[in-house]
Amino acid sequence: MSKWNLEALNERERACLGHLEQAKRLGMSFSRYCREKDLSLHQWAWIKRVLVRKGVVSERRQIEGPEAVGFAPVRIAPAAGRIATTAAATGCRIRHPSGWTIECAGYPEVSWLSALMSGAVP
Repeated sequence: MSKWNLEALNERERACLGHLEQAKRLGMSFSRYCREKDLSLHQWAWIKRVLVRKGVVSERRQIEGPEAVGFAPVRIAPAAGRIATTAAATGCRIRHPSGWTIECAGYPEVSWLSALMSGAVP
């Protein structure tokens, strides 16, 4: 609380600040803290928003834990020992609202699909 002192806050705001500090010490979210202490989350969250607007507390608590990791590499390989039949080999199915269906063994070329959707394919 840099520019604010406790005297500038009313009794409920000071109590809320105490609850927030206790939740932080226990390492739990404010909502969980309120549930476990049987406090009205609606009431205390409203007071917390007042403290946020006044700049007394930050809007979100910092979550400590493992750093975010990057993307995991993914490889796609054919399933071993599986023989594809015509019915099971459908890789793409296009259904039109009027009822017609087109099934392809793989993904069609983008240019063909674009022409089909624009009505240029006879």
